[in-house]
Amino acid sequence: MKSNYNYGSLGPFIDLSLLDWADGYPGVFSGGSSGVSSLEVEIGFGTGEYLAAMGAANPGVNFIGFEQCPTRIIKTLRKLHQAGVVNTRVLRIDAVWGFRFLLAPGTLDRVHCLFPCPWPKKKHIKHRLFQPAFLRLVRSRLKANGTLRIVTDHQPYAQWIGEGLEATGFSLQRRTIGAVHGTKFEKKWQEGGQELFDELTLTADQPYEFSPVEVLPVKIYFSKGFDPDRMVLEGVKGLITVSFPEYLFDPKRNAGMVHAIVSEDNRMQHVWVGIERTAKGWCVAPAAGTAILPTEGVQKAVEIVFQAVERSQK
Repeated sequence: MKSNYNYGSLGPFIDLSLLDWADGYPGVFSGGSSGVSSLEVEIGFGTGEYLAAMGAANPGVNFIGFEQCPTRIIKTLRKLHQAGVVNTRVLRIDAVWGFRFLLAPGTLDRVHCLFPCPWPKKKHIKHRLFQPAFLRLVRSRLKANGTLRIVTDHQPYAQWIGEGLEATGFSLQRRTIGAVHGTKFEKKWQEGGQELFDELTLTADQPYEFSPVEVLPVKIYFSKGFDPDRMVLEGVKGLITVSFPEYLFDPKRNAGMVHAIVSEDNRMQHVWVGIERTAKGWCVAPAAGTAILPTEGVQKAVEIVFQAVERSQK
């Protein structure tokens, strides 16, 4: 029986926990292979048909794919391995934070997104990816005359994107195309009777000013004392919401672990904060191997844990 975990090679997969955020934008995203200057991104590559095909057909281009579903990532790794693709990297990350933290301004030639979720109900429109703020972010990462290409099966979504382009730095070309990508979702729509789709090509050809994002490492705290039995964690709600569903302490190892759920910008991260006794005191910091993005919310979660450690002594 064929295993769902037969991914072939983990070579194209980038582990976020190994990136050094103190260096700002990681060098692995700034160009890639020797002699390659073109860089393209696919948002939500699904099961990888299009990403693998692009990588195989364009050996002189480096590709990055963003996806959040582990099963889809595994299937994509298998396709990349089978096709012998070496110029493609994949990450498990939300696209908004991928563009914000991992991609330097003015480095991308093209961005691709096939069949993004249209969130058709009016009350769910706030969840749509291509909000004006995200379009401005993508524009800042594209080179002059770089393009963002979106294909959707939902005509009202295409219309909505076009209506939100003011002050984003993009011009728009829209046309109707047939099924030409061979992806799982395209085939799904075909089986349901849909043969035509909306293609939007947004070109970064208008003047645009942007502020670069400063990436700072999460602050590490040290406390002179800690009483694990008196630890009380208090979450916060607001633009940044932090809750603490789990707290563990191992007296043999003299170390604790706090599970924090951080919600900000309509996005969520699960953060493990370690509490460990060292020569400098009790160290409070994100646990080793935790794949986090250095957001304000993550810093807030670590700070709250430190404050609880400090209160436990009183």
